[in-house]
Amino acid sequence: MARSLLQHYPHATTRYDELLSAPGTLRPHWAALFDAFESASRVQMQDRLASVRRQIRENGVTYNVYADPRGVERPWELDLLPLVIAADEWAQISSAVAQRAELLNRILADVYGPQQMLVEGLLPPALIHGHAGFLRPCHGLKVPGGIHLHLYAADLARSPDGGWWVLADRTQAPSGAGYSLENRLVISRVFSEQFRDLHVEHLAGFFATLRDTLAQHAPEGDGPPLTVLLTPGPYNETYFEHAYLARYLGFPLVEGSDLLVRDGKVWLKHLSGLRRVHAIVRRLDDDFCDPLELRADSALGVPGLLDAARRGQVLIANALGSNLLESGALLGFLPRLCERLLGEPLAMPSLATWWCGEEAALEDAIAKLDHLVIKPAFPQLRIESVFGADLDRRERAALIARMRARPHHYVAQELVQLAQAPVWDDSGPAPRLGARTVGLRVFACAGPEGYRVMPGGLARVAPEAQARVIAMQRGGASKDTWVLTDGAVDTFSLLRRTVGPSELVRAGSNLSSRMVENLFWFGRYCERCDNAARLLRAAIARHIESDDSGESVLIRLCRTTGQLAPVGDDDPGGALCDAALARDGALSALLHQLSAVAFSLRERMSIDNWRVISRLVETAGREPEVSPGAALEHLDRCVQAMMTLSGFALDGMTRDQGWRFLSMGRRIERLQFMCTALRHALAAGGEAPDWLLELADSTITYRSRYMTRPQWLPVLDLLVSDETNPRSIAYQALGLSDYLARLAAQFGAIDAGTLPDAVAELLALRPEQDLHTGSERLANLLDRLASAAYALSEQLGLRFFSHADPRWASGADLP
Repeated sequence: MARSLLQHYPHATTRYDELLSAPGTLRPHWAALFDAFESASRVQMQDRLASVRRQIRENGVTYNVYADPRGVERPWELDLLPLVIAADEWAQISSAVAQRAELLNRILADVYGPQQMLVEGLLPPALIHGHAGFLRPCHGLKVPGGIHLHLYAADLARSPDGGWWVLADRTQAPSGAGYSLENRLVISRVFSEQFRDLHVEHLAGFFATLRDTLAQHAPEGDGPPLTVLLTPGPYNETYFEHAYLARYLGFPLVEGSDLLVRDGKVWLKHLSGLRRVHAIVRRLDDDFCDPLELRADSALGVPGLLDAARRGQVLIANALGSNLLESGALLGFLPRLCERLLGEPLAMPSLATWWCGEEAALEDAIAKLDHLVIKPAFPQLRIESVFGADLDRRERAALIARMRARPHHYVAQELVQLAQAPVWDDSGPAPRLGARTVGLRVFACAGPEGYRVMPGGLARVAPEAQARVIAMQRGGASKDTWVLTDGAVDTFSLLRRTVGPSELVRAGSNLSSRMVENLFWFGRYCERCDNAARLLRAAIARHIESDDSGESVLIRLCRTTGQLAPVGDDDPGGALCDAALARDGALSALLHQLSAVAFSLRERMSIDNWRVISRLVETAGREPEVSPGAALEHLDRCVQAMMTLSGFALDGMTRDQGWRFLSMGRRIERLQFMCTALRHALAAGGEAPDWLLELADSTITYRSRYMTRPQWLPVLDLLVSDETNPRSIAYQALGLSDYLARLAAQFGAIDAGTLPDAVAELLALRPEQDLHTGSERLANLLDRLASAAYALSEQLGLRFFSHADPRWASGADLP
């Protein structure tokens, strides 16, 4: 490949180039890595690129671009080439970012404390009190260790002369540190020799400092300190990072519904009970964190969280109210504030920014509009950024009118040419070295001796060569960032190199209540979808074969179980097909509910599981025609898919408590359905129907045992009393009893309601007296078992999922 790499590389005339100091001249710190590219063949580079993409896919690294049809399954975009930064230059960046983090932390302490900066006129009061991010309930709130910002990020970019600017501050819940770590793990494997030989700084020490500082400042009591990572949930754009960081740092990943506040303390709803939470790393916006005192319509937060923080019973990182500093309107005031609070000049300037709330700044911005970008002053404002140079006369006049009407809503920022960095471009017929606009997000965390800066960061590149904005939501990609060092590399790692006998982990009860509840309902919805598909398939097939215009037992069963409307239809055959195929049909609704529950289990779902569920949901309601034939084909596919999912659970899951709750969900659902189906069949009388065996997937078993058409005695024996039949009522009931006994051995006695008595009566059934259509004992037992299964589900929810006092459910008075 030799120097042909640079043949198509665009020369930068108006902006800084990370790779070249002049046309054809490499910057010294890039030379060694570039030599590795030169010595590699095109095939080798393509193999490396394939390795990057394979690791991203296998690790499940995703980033949700909301407008992308791939949604949450959109793979993370990682460029093959890292961004390389020399040791001396990084020392300046690191010092400046640490200073800025300390400055912003002190500003928050003042704004939510004495507000001396407002008294002295260093900050306009309108800029603070007019900001929706200023949380008045947090005023006077004391934070542990005086640290408001445990994690801070600065978005940096180069000026044309090579200097660094700060474009924006990320102070609320900075994202990207986890993606930086994943980028490092992937790229360091692809270029392992170069990574070692160039003495690239490692990242683990930064994360260890963050973890240890949280533990140090967390309140004491109720056992060793427990830190959790609070996520908005799997639909968030950076959910992969939340799960990834939680695993890496050893923090439970929780949603707001996993936590509750009692006696002024925060507790994690855990399978084994309530566990005290001492520190929360939040990835939730400020105002969503507590619906009692902040945003009342939030379903993501924890009621009472702010009160627990006010009492000093929980550390929240970052402190509530830190969103205030993400306003671009503050950038112009930071130099004076740095002199006042730190007694030194601001080490790294912000991009020239004017808050239009000051009259002089407004007029200056209007005069220079062609060279500026107009942005919202506060993140909460729904105002699109506008490039002044792009406006025609009418649009320009309209923008100026809006700015004059609400000047405090706008900031004006200088428009500059950001730097470019090399990327590996394989979009054309021949892969080549290209260039893209680049920016760098640098992270700092609070430590025992001030702020520590991650030696690297999240480098982001624009999707197009001349793009003026870098944003992952606009299709941008990322890079690993290599910070070189002249000394020895700290090889500390949070990843265990070896695991000793004492560190072996086997299945246990270390599961959150939400995870267990989702597994429980995943099992139930799997079974509901399977039951619905089998029932509709049997009903449609019998409706085609029968000339009986009356309502059949199967159609009545469909109405009872919700597959058909409870009121009769003029055309039951058409209603059955609609239930199976229509987008708003009963089966489609169940499949979407199954998908929603599975989505909440993303971190526990294998790729194969996802493929099966995704295909089911994609095809639901999309058949080209609604006919009995098309319905039967679709239902066959559904049944096969449900059996595949059942096989994954049987062979692919460890037998921990999560698997046990999933299995209990399946058995409760199957027990209720089989009791209902048998009651309908028995009430109809007549000969034993073959569809009953079909619903229970027991036709082959029956035929292998009895060379005769279905008869009530052997059918009822197989479906009710046979403990070896996985579809029988006895199998479900005894399995539930066994699971309850295992849970009770670990978590104490569990109220099983009437299930034990019903199981005892089930085992006492006598074939010659009780297994026939006129048996009142059998009919009553089926009703009792269905009711017992429902009551058991409610009891499990109270005991393990909601951790509510069971007397609430009964309506009893509580003390």
